Amino acid sequence: MDGSAQSVNPGMDPEGTGLKGVGQKEEGPQRKGLKKDPLTGLYQQDYLMRELSILLRQQKSADVEASLALFQLENFYEIRRWVGKSEADLLLGDIARLLTQTLPTAVLLCRCNHYEFAALLPDEHSIHAQTLIQRVKQALHSAVSDSIPPQLELKCAVGLAAIAHSIPSAEVMFASARHNLSMALLRQRRNHTLDYQHGESVPVSLPQLLNILRGNELLLNFQPSVALKADGLRHYEVRCELPTKELAHSPSAVFEAAVKNAIGEQIDRWVMGKCLQLLLQPEMGDLRLTVNLTQNSLVSGQFFDWLRLQLAHDPTLADRLVLQISELDVLTAQHHMNSFSRQLADLRLKLSISHFGCTADPFRYLPLLRTHFVKLDVALLDNLGRDQNIEEQLAKMTRRLHESGIRVIAAMVEDMEVVPLLWSAEVNFVQGFCWREPARELSFLFAQARVLQLDSWRQGNRTN
Repeated sequence: MDGSAQSVNPGMDPEGTGLKGVGQKEEGPQRKGLKKDPLTGLYQQDYLMRELSILLRQQKSADVEASLALFQLENFYEIRRWVGKSEADLLLGDIARLLTQTLPTAVLLCRCNHYEFAALLPDEHSIHAQTLIQRVKQALHSAVSDSIPPQLELKCAVGLAAIAHSIPSAEVMFASARHNLSMALLRQRRNHTLDYQHGESVPVSLPQLLNILRGNELLLNFQPSVALKADGLRHYEVRCELPTKELAHSPSAVFEAAVKNAIGEQIDRWVMGKCLQLLLQPEMGDLRLTVNLTQNSLVSGQFFDWLRLQLAHDPTLADRLVLQISELDVLTAQHHMNSFSRQLADLRLKLSISHFGCTADPFRYLPLLRTHFVKLDVALLDNLGRDQNIEEQLAKMTRRLHESGIRVIAAMVEDMEVVPLLWSAEVNFVQGFCWREPARELSFLFAQARVLQLDSWRQGNRTN
């Protein structure tokens, strides 16, 4: 591949005035201020967000078929260290041209931050997105390998998000693609045999979902959240898993189908009931459970009435419960947040926001909620330890959250070597495979804080 310039953006007419087959054609004055990336010749994220907004407006009056694919060059930081910044810039231009040549002309390709490219796939390209993505990844692997040192291999992960009536804004759609990208990165690093990337697991039909629920086939498992400064509590996040015979469906696919069919609240009540039974056991006095809620419960008028009845005989159980909702659900259901937050306060329940930071400005919605914990989106921790800017940004975000009285959880941490960096950034809790995979038993050995008085220790040794 060479280093020549690319002037025409795929998915645009030669003047770059509109997205073919997807968006509205717009004239030059309306494009004022939208600049192309000098390295790749592609429009940047601001143009993409505008086209997504157009699509979502169209979606309100007619069904629109489109998907957003977010490509991340996963190890480009490492490649840049080996070849140098100048060579890496040339390589990035080569990659942009390769993507341009591989993707159909109707696809809008833009360059985003963090060595990412976004492709907006219209119509039939969206339907066959997985096939198209595999073709792109194969082309990248075969063509770029000659341009980098032999000991390296360009790694590319992709997150997909399909347009839907439930998506309120371009920001939420982009964040959904970023979240699915983060999950894809995590699965690649764990080298799972089954890849449940969006669109790759077997879809769950309503009859299949009802059979799973009627058969009581959901199982609970627990993953520890380890406090970097021991607080005397055992913190676990509660997850759902499926029995081995149901492995054709990922848990996320089951929950996605449940929310789509408005029965997520039924699952939430089942999970919460099991958790309350566990907390009632005498030996569980130091246990704190974080329970994830679906969007169905978040917007329901009945869930909190039901939960209030469950807590009536022992209101102190609320002190050991944390309800967790995702940042995407907060943005999707903003007009429900005041009522939701008020109900939490009435029951003295704590709130955690998961995937915090998957949108461009997560702090702007925090005033809507009385938040006690945030669980950082895994993308914020990507390249931690390899890029000092990431460490500085993490520390800055953590300080800002602490100023609001919010404790910070780093999730999906795989590498124990990252834990000292999280400690340095004053993250409060660490969760991930570096400690333990989710398990059906509450058997993790948490550290216990002990205060030793020097005089008492000396006295005890003299006695002995």
